[in-house]
Amino acid sequence: MEVEVNIGSRALAFAGKLEHDARMAAAKSDRSMKNPRVHDSGLGLLLLSITTACNLRCKYCYADSGDLGRHMSWSEAKRAIDLMAGCFDRFKIQFSGGEPLINMGLVERSVSYVREEGLRASCQIQTNATLIDSRMAERLKRLGIGVGVSLDGPPAVNDRMRPFLKGGGSTRSALRGIENLGCAGVRVGVTCVLSRYNADSLPQLVDILSYLGNVEGIAIDLLRPAGRGRMEMQPDPAVASKSIEAAIRRSDDLAGMGGPGVKFREIERMVSLLQKEQERCYRCYFDACRSVLVVPGGEAYVCPSMLQPEFRLGNVTEEDFESQLPERMIRARSWINAPNECRECRDRPLCGGPCLAFQNTGSDLAVECAIKRTFINHSRKIASKSENDTAAYLSRL
Repeated sequence: MEVEVNIGSRALAFAGKLEHDARMAAAKSDRSMKNPRVHDSGLGLLLLSITTACNLRCKYCYADSGDLGRHMSWSEAKRAIDLMAGCFDRFKIQFSGGEPLINMGLVERSVSYVREEGLRASCQIQTNATLIDSRMAERLKRLGIGVGVSLDGPPAVNDRMRPFLKGGGSTRSALRGIENLGCAGVRVGVTCVLSRYNADSLPQLVDILSYLGNVEGIAIDLLRPAGRGRMEMQPDPAVASKSIEAAIRRSDDLAGMGGPGVKFREIERMVSLLQKEQERCYRCYFDACRSVLVVPGGEAYVCPSMLQPEFRLGNVTEEDFESQLPERMIRARSWINAPNECRECRDRPLCGGPCLAFQNTGSDLAVECAIKRTFINHSRKIASKSENDTAAYLSRL
């Protein structure tokens, strides 16, 4: 235990230093079979929110989680997995919450079931990392699943946004958890929820992630007004864009000095599209009618940030859930139309359009546009290099 505390303290000390309608019509035609598989060739996403309990009290929590939580049962998880296997040839399972490690037994049982049944499904878990001691790190390593960690910035920012349920900052514990995973040989992806409180601190976050050494990359998730999230928490577009530019430069500088750079997932995706001369047809799995969120009790929705009645898919315990799923997905997707400015935007093939949950709240799209344009401009510069130079740039991060 003393070793783990010292590891986290070192990281903390270091941190202190530094076109819709046409698509829907086509999709509906494709799914009009009597015994449909929603997407024979497309990857599906099953989000299992396996508990509403959490040891943190994040200011913007979409699930509005707390200490008095409900756990998903094995019968509910198994039913959801079987339904996805019946609808998709391949799918991904993401375990979330609340804090999913609180219901770790269900994670282990679900992963074992997927492998025993020979299902074409990959698994990953999204955690706050504060419960990952050396033993938990070894359990996750044995599972062999992807690990994502939520971290919103340097301690001064992250402690404010992601405090423990009973008070006090969680950064020290989260950094210790990430380093325990590193000691076990587990690499992680980091998700940062961008808000007005951390929009100017992304370069410092890059420093921390580079120092940790076992971070594969970072995904920027714009704060949405859902759960405890509020519209006034969203960042200023100019500040967010400027901070992302600075964070990208900082990552490049670190890689140029021989240290581990930090890959931005959005840039990786866009550069890949540009190199292959492909277009991004959908913004997310929900946009493609391929996502199912299941919460304790079996209720199913299209997205963790869209729990309104019009986005409800039913309950996985219902006998006709599988047969009704394609039509319900399409109906839910039809509630949201792309803004005119997005339909006419020349960057749409790279951007994929606005976040549907963000758009559903009536939020100002200027924030998301500013962030996406920053990534697009940088991606175009990378992709304009020779193939070898582009590959060399990406490999050194």
